[in-house]
Amino acid sequence: MKKIFGGVLFGAASTLGLAEQASAQAVANYGNYEALKDNFRIGIRISAPLFGLPPVERSFEQGTIEDIETYLDPREIAAYLNTPAQPTLGTFYAQFGQIDGVFDIQGAPVIARYGANGRTLTLNFVSPHNTISPAGVPVAAPVTDASGNPCTFSFTGNTRQASYDLFAAAVDDDSSPTSQRMFQCLSRARAQFSPVDPLVGNPFSLQGSMVRSALDLTEGDSLVEADPAAGANSSGDPWIIGATFAGGSAGRFDITRIDGRVAKGWRVFEGNRARLKLDLPFSFTRIKGATAYNGQIGLALEVPIKSNWSLEPRVSYGLVYSGDQGSVGHIVQGSVASRYVIRGLGRGQLVIGNMVGYSSTLKTPGDINLNPDIKNWVFRNGAAYELPLKMRVMNRATSVRASYTFTKFAGDDLYNNNFHEGTISFGLRGREDTPKQFRDVMRLIFSTVQAKGFATYTAGLGFRF
Repeated sequence: MKKIFGGVLFGAASTLGLAEQASAQAVANYGNYEALKDNFRIGIRISAPLFGLPPVERSFEQGTIEDIETYLDPREIAAYLNTPAQPTLGTFYAQFGQIDGVFDIQGAPVIARYGANGRTLTLNFVSPHNTISPAGVPVAAPVTDASGNPCTFSFTGNTRQASYDLFAAAVDDDSSPTSQRMFQCLSRARAQFSPVDPLVGNPFSLQGSMVRSALDLTEGDSLVEADPAAGANSSGDPWIIGATFAGGSAGRFDITRIDGRVAKGWRVFEGNRARLKLDLPFSFTRIKGATAYNGQIGLALEVPIKSNWSLEPRVSYGLVYSGDQGSVGHIVQGSVASRYVIRGLGRGQLVIGNMVGYSSTLKTPGDINLNPDIKNWVFRNGAAYELPLKMRVMNRATSVRASYTFTKFAGDDLYNNNFHEGTISFGLRGREDTPKQFRDVMRLIFSTVQAKGFATYTAGLGFRF
């Protein structure tokens, strides 16, 4: 678990600096670490008040979460404080001084401390947003686990170094209940406070991707969107293959992403237009050089209620892994989507989409339970308008399509509990003499996703055959 959680709390320093004492705020800005821009930022303050020595502050940053826990190792602290002129000063500070640290895990803070002359190491997962105590003092509200208990941990050995070694051993032991609870707490903190958590809480997380796949109005692959009276292949049954490239930002984080999708439909009942749909979306995401991978499998049955209205129950499963970001998890989601088509609006048609779903993170198989136990209801509503064009390309008919959807989450707290998605696309239709003449066989797609502190822009191609 070192790559996943050992990264998960503290690695090699890439920035070193001195700073003035932090101002009075709930999460202190030790060493002015907030001025750093990388994925993982650390601020450390060491003081020895009983001996009258001045406090010293350092700040560090790194692109991946690898070995981030070592910033709490007294040997490491001594090493970066010792100087040729004072070769034992760092050792003295590290063993007897009060050590305070803030670890910014892509937006989710963890506060750590060794008390002055004390040997106990404490860790607290907290909110980055200040709250005011009854006495009027800024305090950092604790993150709680799924049972509502504060995410607080302490390690006490015979020496300060022994306390750190207990902590490091717990981090490395995947089967340790302490290690599993720390990971669960970190996952819950990131869900609430990180705009780029790979698992949940933002539009490009696995959770957000599964919701977007469950009601996708960008390509018009619903069977009720084909006009049976026009002689099209109303059962559909195409293979759909597509890929998009996205770039954007979320606060200090730059995002690049490649999405792929393979989908297929089958008519399952003789004499009935109901269609079984298999959907296989997958993606590769980079956040300031840190990579994440996710994949999904979705199975749906689109059932026509009328010629212009269908309902689609769907179940899906998704998995995400990022050693660089310290995230692993999986989600199951159930949903029901409705698509209603209004034809004859000008030369085009309007599709109204509505969806309600429920998603839940799952327990990791085996003895290792890394489940943060995050559950959410989701509501997604939108509309798409498709207009056949008079312009022809390569002697084929064309169309333009515009769509908008709004997604809202309820349940456990998330960094983005809602987001907007807008798309415009240009389609090239099949040849006039084929039964799929009213289906676009190729579509060029441009889209954007917008949320609080999150904005991405996407371009890509989709094919049917």
